[in-house]
Amino acid sequence: MNNKHKRTQSLAQFIKYSIVGASNTIIDIVILNILSYTTGITHGKTLFLFNLIAFCIYSICGYNLNKKFTFKENKPQNAYFQYASVLFFTMILNSFILVYLTRRNPLIHLMHYHRNIAHLNHLWLNMSMLIGCIILGLLGFLINKFFIFNKKKAL
Repeated sequence: MNNKHKRTQSLAQFIKYSIVGASNTIIDIVILNILSYTTGITHGKTLFLFNLIAFCIYSICGYNLNKKFTFKENKPQNAYFQYASVLFFTMILNSFILVYLTRRNPLIHLMHYHRNIAHLNHLWLNMSMLIGCIILGLLGFLINKFFIFNKKKAL
């Protein structure tokens, strides 16, 4: 396989991985928003628990989509544990980013002019989730491509 074909294949994998990642991000945001609106919690260490709950759901969906759609793995390997380990690691990092960013809400200065403080807190929570997902999405792709779903490693 020549270098141009490999680059094209890697770009296609990255685009597919991004699509799967976007669906995981949507699942993550929906679950976190449901938990946040239900409990009223928009910052703090409880977000670790919320992220863990969301992780349990989106890791299974993401693994199946990446296995079949992105990396086209047909071999019955026990790769879910490795995949989930990477996701769990990135979820922990994402939780730290989320807790850090939500404690430093730059929208606070708008609270004097805005009556709905809860709305601003939820807005910043969602912005923080997206920032973390973008940062860690690239890291997750590289780890999955070169370590988890690496076809050369399996040979």
